[in-house]
Amino acid sequence: MSVVSFPGAEPKHSAVVTVITRLTLADATDWQQVIAAECRRQRLLTPSVFAFLKDNRLLDRCTFLASDVGSEELRFLHIGDPTLRVLGRGWGRSMLGQIETVDPHAEFAHSVGAQYAESIGAGEALFNRISVTGMGKPLVYTHALYGWAEGGRRAVLSAVDVQTLH
Repeated sequence: MSVVSFPGAEPKHSAVVTVITRLTLADATDWQQVIAAECRRQRLLTPSVFAFLKDNRLLDRCTFLASDVGSEELRFLHIGDPTLRVLGRGWGRSMLGQIETVDPHAEFAHSVGAQYAESIGAGEALFNRISVTGMGKPLVYTHALYGWAEGGRRAVLSAVDVQTLH
């Protein structure tokens, strides 16, 4: 069951407020640091990145988005368990293969999407703490982001750790 309400599902009581705080990767969990280190080590997005994640049982903690060649729009290609626990499996089924901007949680998606775009251009892992209110139960989570841009394609891997659901 989703802890986030969908637009129109219940009366709107307040605006969605997303507070993003940049932290250092040293603040990340051990497994988020391992993922960032492996992405940094491999530098290019290849099947070996996903083999590493699968072999170390880390893939289910990650959400992966990528663009088509020549497109700026990121599509959800893999949605990890932490994201599904917060947004719901129905949301996950509806968003798999869809571009991030069609997310019904538009205000939230826009703020997180800006972080995805920044990580793609960073060349290094980014680590943020995100607090969200006004979208159902308040929640706090962290994500370690690693982005790539190569061969006319963009991609981002988000390693999500849900801290609290109130």
